[in-house]
Amino acid sequence: MKKQSHWIIGLACVATQALGTETWRFITLADWHWAEGYVWQEKFPDRYAETLKKHTADVAALKNLFGGELMLLPGDSNGGHWDRPDFIKGFLPGATAEEAVLKAGHLCYSGMIQAFKDGGYSKLIMAVGDHELGDNPWPAGSAVARCQPQFRQAFAREFNINPDGGRFLYDKPIGKAASRPLGTPYADTSYAYRHKNALFVTVDVFHQESPDKVLGDEGTVTGAVAGEHLQWLESVLAEARKDPSIKHIFVQAHLPVIYPVRKVSSSGMLMDAGTESPFWQVLRKHKVDIYFAGEVHANTVTKDPGSDLVQVVSRGNFFDNLLTVDVSDDRIELVCRNQAGEEASDGKYTDTGRLVIDKRSGETVLDGEGELAFLDPSARLFHFDFEGDVAMKDLPIMGFAGREKKEDAKTIRGVECARIFTNRGEFGRHFSALQANVELIDGPRGKAGRFDEESRMAVFAMGPHHGSHAVSYALWIKTVSGENQLLVNSGSIWSKVLQGFFNLNLNDGIPEVMVSRSQRLHAEGVKLNDGQWHHLAVAMPKDGCLLSEVQMYADGKPLATRLVGTDLPLRFNQAVRMSFGGLGYSNKGFDALPVKPFVGAMDEISIWARAVDGEDVSRLLK
Repeated sequence: MKKQSHWIIGLACVATQALGTETWRFITLADWHWAEGYVWQEKFPDRYAETLKKHTADVAALKNLFGGELMLLPGDSNGGHWDRPDFIKGFLPGATAEEAVLKAGHLCYSGMIQAFKDGGYSKLIMAVGDHELGDNPWPAGSAVARCQPQFRQAFAREFNINPDGGRFLYDKPIGKAASRPLGTPYADTSYAYRHKNALFVTVDVFHQESPDKVLGDEGTVTGAVAGEHLQWLESVLAEARKDPSIKHIFVQAHLPVIYPVRKVSSSGMLMDAGTESPFWQVLRKHKVDIYFAGEVHANTVTKDPGSDLVQVVSRGNFFDNLLTVDVSDDRIELVCRNQAGEEASDGKYTDTGRLVIDKRSGETVLDGEGELAFLDPSARLFHFDFEGDVAMKDLPIMGFAGREKKEDAKTIRGVECARIFTNRGEFGRHFSALQANVELIDGPRGKAGRFDEESRMAVFAMGPHHGSHAVSYALWIKTVSGENQLLVNSGSIWSKVLQGFFNLNLNDGIPEVMVSRSQRLHAEGVKLNDGQWHHLAVAMPKDGCLLSEVQMYADGKPLATRLVGTDLPLRFNQAVRMSFGGLGYSNKGFDALPVKPFVGAMDEISIWARAVDGEDVSRLLK
């Protein structure tokens, strides 16, 4: 597998070569998020007409530029908060939550389908996302948990059922297997569809057993495929592999499986159990070619560690990013297209990545580059060496453009940022850090950053923290301050709850891991505020370890530690932004933490989504 991590603009190979077989194309557009306006088409018909006209022009521009015989949409087309009292009051006063969901769903999806059809795409293969099911979380006993059948019904009636007689649109069996999991709650939202030499399997991965039974962090709904639903999936894939005319199998669902993934302004939900899940094992067993997902509003391509299965998580928000997929009998080529104009209807897109799955030799050869380069999950995801200091305008960050005014994102805790420190880590340039008032000085590894109370350094994109997955930090520091200083912050974007984070402090020179206001791990026998450069590292030795098991290293040597507060298995908020030397983008509720901004110098900041050990730390010192 060849990997090139550099970003490419104007990538060649816009058109796929003819390889002796017909080559055809489809488009992948995840997390479109613009259909909510259609909900109000009866109340505001003039606004509806304008919205329909605009979206039709946008879609027509895509059709004209990229063609494509169908469009694959891995979920999240709308807001979906149709069960909430404030929505019902303005939309359908006096209605029950069930009635409001069915009515809103009909208007939303019928308007969206009309816009895409008028623009040139009449075949939309769409998976339900969390927003099609009311948006996470789904608390026990809540209206959104109770209305899961209505959310699914509203979606399926428009996308998957023929209005002229109620026939399911994708009812042709795959060999001896039914095209959908009949007799399950997912019979109208999970289905298999054959198109030419490929099989598309769309899976509703939002598993619920009861609106009163909590299944995980998201409440009564979790990311899983189980029981008869899983049995159906396995039967479809097994039958497809018996058919020599089916050359490729594509599975789509909303939630990513392989961790870590890049995340931008997302709730960041993933499938339970990752690559160990029964769902993934079935995909691996039957040699699925690509698993398409969305949810996290960023592009990540990862190869399954146990097979040639490739996870492609992509971004489609508001037409600003999409994938074209060209298919022949023995080759699949994906190209990432990024919007370059003000509007999609301008027809200006640049090619920013490419992925090829080549089967011509009889073996599968994988090659990715640019935005579609293969991610190495074991590598440093964040790496700031302070050598790359550029103007913000010269380093566009995906997901940030268009939000800076809306969210005042350039202003971090009262200080406006105009420059960026480049992320050299595996997560890439879109995870570069906005910065202000950080002076560049000589450090132990070239340039370093000098911080004071007015310095800011924070990453707009999210992660990598998620659930019980291990994380590790390392950096060089130099300070004489006796304050409890914040070095690395993983504060939640939205939640005010002071838990579920993993912060590294220097408390009067003593390294300290803080995971809540009252739970900390102190190093013993060392003070690092002597005005000299010191290397500091902190690591979870395994997923879900206890706070007391976290390991700390100073200048390459393991440190003895002391627990403050109760011990607990570590589990993190999945929607955090990283900052360095201060609280950054974290919720203002984090101001209650007993910490001060860092005053001193930093260099070589690194973050991994795995455990690092003594050997890893020793290599960093060489």
